[in-house]
Amino acid sequence: MDEKKVQINDCGCSIDKILSGKSCGESPENKKDDIRLCSAHESDFEVFVEPDVEKVSHDFYLRKLTDGLPVVPPTRERVNRFLKYTDMEPDEVVAVLPPLQGKATIEKIAVNAVMAGCIPQFMGVVQHAMSAVSRERFNLAGVNATTHPVSICTLLNGPVSRELSVNSGAGCLGPGNIANATIGRALRLCLMNIAGAVPGVGDHATMGSPAKYSYCFAEAESDSPWDPLHVEQGFKDDMSTVTVMAVEAPQNVNDHRSRSAEDLLNTIVHTAATAGCNNSHVPGELLVVMSPEHARTVSEDGWNKEDVKNYIHENTAVPVDLADRGGRKLDPQWVVGDEVRLTPSPTHVVVVVAGGAGRHTMIAHSFGTSSHSVTLPLTFKNGNPIGSIEEFREG
Repeated sequence: MDEKKVQINDCGCSIDKILSGKSCGESPENKKDDIRLCSAHESDFEVFVEPDVEKVSHDFYLRKLTDGLPVVPPTRERVNRFLKYTDMEPDEVVAVLPPLQGKATIEKIAVNAVMAGCIPQFMGVVQHAMSAVSRERFNLAGVNATTHPVSICTLLNGPVSRELSVNSGAGCLGPGNIANATIGRALRLCLMNIAGAVPGVGDHATMGSPAKYSYCFAEAESDSPWDPLHVEQGFKDDMSTVTVMAVEAPQNVNDHRSRSAEDLLNTIVHTAATAGCNNSHVPGELLVVMSPEHARTVSEDGWNKEDVKNYIHENTAVPVDLADRGGRKLDPQWVVGDEVRLTPSPTHVVVVVAGGAGRHTMIAHSFGTSSHSVTLPLTFKNGNPIGSIEEFREG
């Protein structure tokens, strides 16, 4: 039977085949049009030159290439625009991603960024985020395979976050900003389409989490009384960084009445000290996103960031009998008296400032000991720091 007739209504190509030039039996000799990602049959021409978004989204959905939401058709023209915002070649491998050990080439990352709705200027951030999650200390294999609803939070610092207008203010963890929405989504699509972390296949989360759609924001550095995260980690203030953390969806801490640092931190501590989180039996990082108002309350009481981290570490604990109920047996090294602290040390308390008006803090428990956050500077291939995204085009 003619292969083209079999596939007349639906291209069955994977992203790997599309980019290799071998889609639907295609070869360099019979490739008809460089604009199209697939040219197995005539209907591809209308899909990939004048893309019907509904058709492409539905076809990709049936092939498990989406997160369930509509996608932007990744035409060659669109992908090429993204390739202008990186100094790496399209076939260069940024990372090898478990569980399928998929090779995240620049071109594959660009395809997924297009699908996510990114604009081309976001390419460098998505590229560095993919590199960050592939580092051994992050343990992407465990993060993808676990039944735990852990998500990947992407946090931006430095001038590039402001150049791209990544939201660090009101609603920064919610909808309404294209950078926050699509950078996080592009990361998730890469994990599904390159790493193979498809729900129920390579992603075994029991229930999953809405944070797996997108989880990206910037730190409100100008509203913080303390050094921002990247400076705290040793980077210069004028450098731009991307940090990835394996954490749960955020939980609110509502405290409109405390006027002292200790009272406010006690509210945060008691909200965070919950049995059943991974931190309770395999202590790890704890993300604390303080609103500017909460941060000012603490700072004006004479507390610096190290004081905050020390206090949260020392006081966020659960009774040992409640801690030893997780999927892994509790290691006695984490027991202090009759309690288990949720963080191994103060350095595991990650404190940033973000958000708009209102006396709120958000906390996010982590995957525990099994994963550690990774912060990478945004650099060119030669290691020189990126001052502006537009430098890619100038180069």
